[in-house]
Amino acid sequence: MNALYRHAESLGIEIHYDAMVTDIEFDGDEFKSVTVGDKVITATSFVAAAGGFEANIEWLKEGWGDIAENFLIRGTPYNTGGLLKLLLENGAQKIGEPDQCHAVAIDGRAPKFDGGICTRVDCVSLGIVVNKHAERFYDEGEDFWPKRYAIWGRLVAGQPDQFAHVIIDQKAIGSFMPPVFPAEKADSIEELAEKIGLDPNALSKTVNDYNAAVQPGEFDHTELDGVHTEGLKVNKTNWARAIDEGPFYAYILRPGITFTYLGVEVTEQAQMKMANGNLSKNVFAAGEIMAGNVLGQGYLAGIGMTIGNVFGRIAGNEAADYALNR
Repeated sequence: MNALYRHAESLGIEIHYDAMVTDIEFDGDEFKSVTVGDKVITATSFVAAAGGFEANIEWLKEGWGDIAENFLIRGTPYNTGGLLKLLLENGAQKIGEPDQCHAVAIDGRAPKFDGGICTRVDCVSLGIVVNKHAERFYDEGEDFWPKRYAIWGRLVAGQPDQFAHVIIDQKAIGSFMPPVFPAEKADSIEELAEKIGLDPNALSKTVNDYNAAVQPGEFDHTELDGVHTEGLKVNKTNWARAIDEGPFYAYILRPGITFTYLGVEVTEQAQMKMANGNLSKNVFAAGEIMAGNVLGQGYLAGIGMTIGNVFGRIAGNEAADYALNR
């Protein structure tokens, strides 16, 4: 970032900090000016390169309901969607829905904001995940963790009180990147249940039923090994091995929102579309503010940065071309 700022400054670009956009003026489909504090700034073209609204709990509640109060925000508390809301109020075409987001199951002890990647819990595929009733609710071995970790925030959000626990045993230790918070640890499943506030009998039954359903096979966490359970309401399709070697461990999980998918719709040239069907003459968008245009069906590691780089370059080129050739 420092290199980018130095390059921008070498080109004569002014950088203004603590400069919140509080209003935008349009004339029909054409951008005219932004208001920053008590200053009105006019421009020939405008690039909206703001984040989403993951830190705006009230806006999240529009899509998720009151359960959003229990969400943790993995990043900055300042991504509240102010610029996105202004664009929508001025007739921009939205794409995506308020409950579409990148949501990871993170350690429930993480701070409300800025917990970052070190609070992610990566051992789901090595054990089982239970809700407050000590019941499993999804296949922990559906696919490799880097491919599937982004579904677990939404899964946990759908459970009572929006939390769950991942249960592993000693065999799993050393096979995953440990998060910043240590796991709860006990010599028996019943003792572990008491430590994490679950019914000991219920958790013991869930673990015993799971262990009994594990089928023979050669466990190999580096591939889809097909080692699975049979006969359960929710079976595990890969990496299913008995949880029977103490000590036993538990991590509490809560939904951790990384970024939202609702944004403004753009063309391949990053030009913003309007709700009336027209294109804005001189507004372009890049980054999470238009990520709903890309991320409606899934997520790959690093895609947020990729979107910012690719569409940032496109939007910058197009905005400059418009300004120079209008």
